[in-house]
Amino acid sequence: MTRIAYILTMLVPLCLLSQLAQANTDLYTNLTIIDPEKETRTTPSYIVVRDGRIINVGSGKPSRASLGGAHVHDMRGRYALPGFIDAHAHLTLGPQLIEMHAGAPSITFKSDDAVSQRYAKIALAYGVTTIRNPGGETAANARYLQQIANGEWIGPAMLSAGAIIEPPPFAAPYFAYPRTEAEWNAEAAHQAAQGMMYFKLYSELSEAEVATGIRIAHEHGLKAIAHLNTVSWTRAAQLGIDGLEHALATSPDLLEPAARTTYLAELGPNSKFMYRWYELADYDGPRMQEMIRLVVAKKIALDLTLVANEIIYNADDLDRAYPAEFRRYEDPKTLESALTGLRLSTTGWTPEDFSRARAVMPKVLRLARILYESGATMMIGTDGHGGSWYYGQELKLHAQAGIPTWAVLRMATSQAAAILGIDDHTGRIAPGLDADIAFLDRDPVENVSNTGGVYAVLSKGRYFESAKLLQDLENGM
Repeated sequence: MTRIAYILTMLVPLCLLSQLAQANTDLYTNLTIIDPEKETRTTPSYIVVRDGRIINVGSGKPSRASLGGAHVHDMRGRYALPGFIDAHAHLTLGPQLIEMHAGAPSITFKSDDAVSQRYAKIALAYGVTTIRNPGGETAANARYLQQIANGEWIGPAMLSAGAIIEPPPFAAPYFAYPRTEAEWNAEAAHQAAQGMMYFKLYSELSEAEVATGIRIAHEHGLKAIAHLNTVSWTRAAQLGIDGLEHALATSPDLLEPAARTTYLAELGPNSKFMYRWYELADYDGPRMQEMIRLVVAKKIALDLTLVANEIIYNADDLDRAYPAEFRRYEDPKTLESALTGLRLSTTGWTPEDFSRARAVMPKVLRLARILYESGATMMIGTDGHGGSWYYGQELKLHAQAGIPTWAVLRMATSQAAAILGIDDHTGRIAPGLDADIAFLDRDPVENVSNTGGVYAVLSKGRYFESAKLLQDLENGM
């Protein structure tokens, strides 16, 4: 054996050479693989992909001369992470519709397939290869699942809930409000038949309705998740909820008696409760401690969407709540609807209210850190359309809360995959798994904000450059 042949054999095992010689094989080389589970950075490394799956991962630099028919991608020192998972992404959300029926307002959202396809591309451009859509128009979510499965659309894989269960004035098709046992069963059966995996319960349901929703969901093989307000996280945990959404645990029952009395006396027809609850909450008090204990013990899945708090608390500052980078790629009608909703959500707020709201943000972050340090089951979610500027901001807020960077990256990848029950095929860079990979320009371990600098993404092996996806959107493609 010549010296050169010996070196090549050491760098590229014979079995790898055989794999690379086959058609439909791609080699991604000259990169650093970030493994959040093992907390390692391996460089130089390579990844071999064939027919949408990872078939080999290794270190070193395979020789181009020995690669047979493989398509070689020189990643030029970039960083490879498992594709991000946005656990709270209303990807099929369209503009809000407010209509009058019998003299009463009716509020819903209407999906648009073109808008859904737009946001699917944006999500990919920001490295998001899987989303969980916690509620929306059932038919639109089913269409998305079918079109992705058929290969007609490009976008992240999606696990979804259907119509959100909430009383009027919220209405179909984005919401549903069953009143009888038969209606509850019919709604859950319909959502399950359409491929939904989750059943979303919303903020103004009574305790009895939350209990019914959890029971009915489980009877139909669905997981019950909730954004709650009236009903406390403690009571939902006792009733068997599977997941809770938002760092807005704003039930008065989680406040100590004196604070609860004050809170209830001040409640009005506005959203000031979204910061006032935090001013009054005592994390060391027995009520909050019991809630945290139950959420941890029952392994209830949490996505805190800290960025949602930040948006509301800065609704008077458009550049902070909706940065120009975000607005640049938005669907115009959906963006205007969101801005209108944001303005309406803080109707009656004074400059003092916004100042007080911003002042509680550190306490919001402290709740995230307490939950993490207590062992809560946590994922990353944005409450947006999937990915976009907000995904990196959500990771940044978790890090600002004092959660270690490696832990934040796990929440965005392997830990989320395990919580969602999809870790048998995604969430890690390992042979046998789907080739769902985000390639970053800079090291996310040094600064978690670098997760926003996505160069390219693999979605089940399909390669997309972020800049081209976004440029196509700007050009109307």
